Amino acid sequence: METMTVQAVYKKGVLKPVKKLNLPENSLVVVRVTPARKAKKDLPFASLIGVWEYLPEVEKTALGKSVRAARKRSASKVKRIAKRLK
Repeated sequence: METMTVQAVYKKGVLKPVKKLNLPENSLVVVRVTPARKAKKDLPFASLIGVWEYLPEVEKTALGKSVRAARKRSASKVKRIAKRLK
């Protein structure tokens, strides 16, 4: 079985996943509980706060590299455009 990260709501002593899990009934799982941060609605992209928090470290590292590469490409494009406009 593959490892997955899901959000759940704790109510009346029970954790209930927000989305349906692809697991057979009565499956034994290990649960690591990390309280989710609430997004401040007045911030742009507030719903993205903490989205990487529950990912395995390998995925966080890969996503971080991808974001840095995309930012570097974007910065290069902005510099080229700025030079053309001068």
